[in-house]
Amino acid sequence: MIRKIFVLSQIIFSFSILPQLLAGITLCSQVANYTMDVHLDPENNLIMGKELLVWTNSTQFPAPELWFHLYWNAFQNNKSTFLKEARERTNVADFKKDDWGYCRIQSIKIVQNSYFEDYDLTPWLEFRHPDDNNLYDQTVFSVALPHPLEPGQTISIAIDFKSKIPRPISRTGVWKDYYFIAQWFPKIGVFEHGQWNCHQYHAHSEYFADYGTYDVKIRLPSSFIVGATGEHREKINNGDGTITHHFFQDSVHDFAWTASPRFLEYKENYEFSPGKSTEITLLLQPHHKHLKQRYLMALKNALKYCSLFYGDYPYSTITCVDPAYNSRSGGMEYPTFFSAGAYFLSKKGIPRPEGVTIHEFGHNYFYGLVGSNEFENPWMDEGFTSFLDSQVYYAAYGQPLYYKMYFGFPVIFKEVKIPIEGEGISRHRLTYNLDNMQRFAWQFLSGESYGANSYAKAELMLRTLQRYMGKENFSQMIKAYSQRFWFKHPRPEDFINTVSEFARQDMSWFLDQFIYGSEKLDYALANLSWHLPSQPRGWFEGKYRDGNINPSQLSIFESEVVVRRLGGVKVPVDILVVFEDGQKVRKKWDGQYRWKRFSFKYPYKVKKAVVDPDFKLVMDINRTNNSRLRKANLLAPWKWMSNWLIWLQHALEVFTIFGG
Repeated sequence: MIRKIFVLSQIIFSFSILPQLLAGITLCSQVANYTMDVHLDPENNLIMGKELLVWTNSTQFPAPELWFHLYWNAFQNNKSTFLKEARERTNVADFKKDDWGYCRIQSIKIVQNSYFEDYDLTPWLEFRHPDDNNLYDQTVFSVALPHPLEPGQTISIAIDFKSKIPRPISRTGVWKDYYFIAQWFPKIGVFEHGQWNCHQYHAHSEYFADYGTYDVKIRLPSSFIVGATGEHREKINNGDGTITHHFFQDSVHDFAWTASPRFLEYKENYEFSPGKSTEITLLLQPHHKHLKQRYLMALKNALKYCSLFYGDYPYSTITCVDPAYNSRSGGMEYPTFFSAGAYFLSKKGIPRPEGVTIHEFGHNYFYGLVGSNEFENPWMDEGFTSFLDSQVYYAAYGQPLYYKMYFGFPVIFKEVKIPIEGEGISRHRLTYNLDNMQRFAWQFLSGESYGANSYAKAELMLRTLQRYMGKENFSQMIKAYSQRFWFKHPRPEDFINTVSEFARQDMSWFLDQFIYGSEKLDYALANLSWHLPSQPRGWFEGKYRDGNINPSQLSIFESEVVVRRLGGVKVPVDILVVFEDGQKVRKKWDGQYRWKRFSFKYPYKVKKAVVDPDFKLVMDINRTNNSRLRKANLLAPWKWMSNWLIWLQHALEVFTIFGG
């Protein structure tokens, strides 16, 4: 009877959202809609769930089968693809029986509608391995349909499932009485171009899903404070020591939640632009109570500036979670819901929690609203968000101070501020030639290469593009790209086409080098010289010339500047030449050949020359070879030495704390 009531309620829900779709109330077409009723059992760390998926074939191709993700099966044994790839950074050697996690399908059935009769799909469940031949990996499964689902048709699938919550392992799990629950339910893949895009769970990959409505009820002990994706519609006291929390959100492609009796909960309505507001929820750990205002201000700055730069935030809620220590759930994003994080000692001047709060909120744009495929194009997610968080942080707070961690304690170097051009360049210098930026997330040489390409290189590419196009034109382009592809799944070519439109030229020649290549960008000032013009000496047309200098020519000098391209990336570059009287001359070079010589005749000697004087080429891997003085500046080494001694002094002061 309970089962029949649940299925009936889900059918009613599937028809209840139809008028909203027809009326255009939702933000986009709702392709994958989930109604879930789940129960958290904290005694055994289990989630018992019932799910109704209402899925529409929005393509032009028939779908003969359905493919699903079961992400938590990556944590059920050490032979899963995820844990084999993550063995260097994820130690499960001490895992006990109850520490592992999984998601088990107990039944999966078609619910009768206009296109299908009731049908039990459970016997046809088959685990698939689209990325490798690892039979121990059960993170993807498929079910064959009794007949294909034609374009435009809808199917309703009722699923009973049981999820065992793992010990903290990657972005999810339970630590003591703190639960962070993500990628925890059977989740349909994306059907496109006549086939399923449904990759296995990999150590360096994230996610890809269609947009839809989530209507989720979570029953758990009444002592727990809960946060989740979407609006908190109601809280029902069940009279047995449990409470059911009801959350609802349309036009998102995922649902995550957290629960703990220790959270300090703060709510505030914030108007981030005229007439636009959202409800902020902050779930704070008690030992971080002093960071309340810093968290809230960072979130307000993120809402304000992201709305300005990329389009008004369209949802009515945003929830920020301060993760529990040792939970391994910090710094992770989900629609309208994310986790941030702070150090045990987060001194003022250290951009934490501010930086991570802005970054993870920013994923509500690049991943949340712009639904890129994080499996296949990770740079379109992390790179865009890294660029976003730098833009927002520097606009809100100015240049951050440089700091380093010593034995887990942050030490600030107040004399050293980080210019925005410095974001990511050190990481890029060390890894530029390991991989192309455009690769599937699990195909990079290492986690270091994945991070450097997906985060640092992509951010530097965007900053270089910004300076090449001009700040105003780039701002119009990036905002247009953001809003055009809200609730869509753009590919690299969509971004390239948008850039070309605003640049008024085909920009593939520029972007392809960074996206699909691994060459370095490095232009250098190779030579700087001058000499007096040579005078005729010898026999000329029967007359002897002694080479004596004509006094009228004494003031003319011939100067030469040689510029080289040391890397494989070819882009136009500016050269600034300065003469002793202060006169400045600018030249342009297409940067195609390996070198270019510029010659000048001028009454004064050349003093210095600079390649890329406006620092447009942020990706230039070595700025130290970009300029040259005719006479060496002997003070420069002393300046470097003094800075180094200041840093050394700070480090020694830290060590004396432990050595005294």
